[in-house]
Amino acid sequence: MGENAILRKHMADLGLSRPELAREMNLVLKRLTGKQGTFSERTIHDLLTRTRTPRSRTILALETVFNCPVADLGFAPPARQHQHDPEDPMKRRSFFVAAPLAAAAAAGMPPPCPKGGPHRIGAADVARLEQLHDQAIDVDDQAGGTEATERRCAALAAEALEMQREGSASGRVRSRLYALAASLTDSAMWAAIDGRRTDAAQAHLHHAVTLASLSGDQAVQIRVWGHAAALYRQMGRYTDSTAAAEAARAVPLCRTDPFYASMTRARLSLHQAHTGSRTDVLRSLHQARKDLSRADHAERRPRWTGFYDGAETELLALQAHTEMGCWQEAEARAHHTLALLRPSMVRNRALTTAYLAGAQIQQGEVQLAVTTAKSVPAAAVHGRVAHLLGTFTTRLIATAPSSSHTQEWTAYRKDILCA
Repeated sequence: MGENAILRKHMADLGLSRPELAREMNLVLKRLTGKQGTFSERTIHDLLTRTRTPRSRTILALETVFNCPVADLGFAPPARQHQHDPEDPMKRRSFFVAAPLAAAAAAGMPPPCPKGGPHRIGAADVARLEQLHDQAIDVDDQAGGTEATERRCAALAAEALEMQREGSASGRVRSRLYALAASLTDSAMWAAIDGRRTDAAQAHLHHAVTLASLSGDQAVQIRVWGHAAALYRQMGRYTDSTAAAEAARAVPLCRTDPFYASMTRARLSLHQAHTGSRTDVLRSLHQARKDLSRADHAERRPRWTGFYDGAETELLALQAHTEMGCWQEAEARAHHTLALLRPSMVRNRALTTAYLAGAQIQQGEVQLAVTTAKSVPAAAVHGRVAHLLGTFTTRLIATAPSSSHTQEWTAYRKDILCA
């Protein structure tokens, strides 16, 4: 007797719970022998607490599920003379299937997979794609919504769905794959939104919503609805954007985790700037800050949530006040955001600086606004940042058409930003 840590690890690698492994083993016997297996959660418990050689049909099921000899699963290898348990009630036709597999195991060879059988997808396969997704998120934080990031995330989402179609996996692994495909599709959508490629973003939207629903992952659902709201707002569909933001708020996870409650409230304030009152906006921002202060920041959450912190709350407040035309408050929020932003958030720093220049020119501070606008890194001037600086240019020319500062900016924009 004793714990079989090796079998436990193999189960973890494939994302198999005890009931799931029992079900998989029963399906194997049904497929290979024509006789339904009788393995249960209790069977798996017993296997996890011993290392002696299992019965032959248990060997057959285990080796087929894990695609390796039973000796590699932490059990004593079967003796050659005991390849077939005389007490095993399996019929003769079952023995002719099991015996070659047991013999292969005794010889130290992996058993052959059933002909035409699907590739087994495990937790390690999902982890590989998740790591690639994390890398794409890091690139987005730096460079913003480039077409290359959009294409990369869409390709990884397609790979995750291909694994779903072509491989076999536990229910837990399948849920992770759906969640990953949804999040990757959402990342492609967000890259298109950030790059102001509306048609491409809409093409990703329906797919992302469907996959998020299939996954049952509430965090992913919050992410998808939040970005759907951003897309609708970009398209000028403000009622739809508020409805999508409310859908994100309605996900049950927002009631149990103040972190997600804060994120969805802060985002809602931005959409309320179009459809609600200033009081609604301020109330949402106040509650978002309060929720964030109560959140457990040590709790493990998906990598994509890494962007959300006090700086992001202030950035959303800046955007909301910009939409309402509250220029002094927008300028103050911009300075707060810049003070809180982490060095890695390069795109958000450029975005905040462009908003700050816009708030300054709206207050008639021509020289200061031009100096601020010129501090935006040229490499970051695309997508939303480029759009904001285009709006800034229009306002600058309208405010001070003959100013030397206006001429300085237009020359800089032509020679540096549009080069």
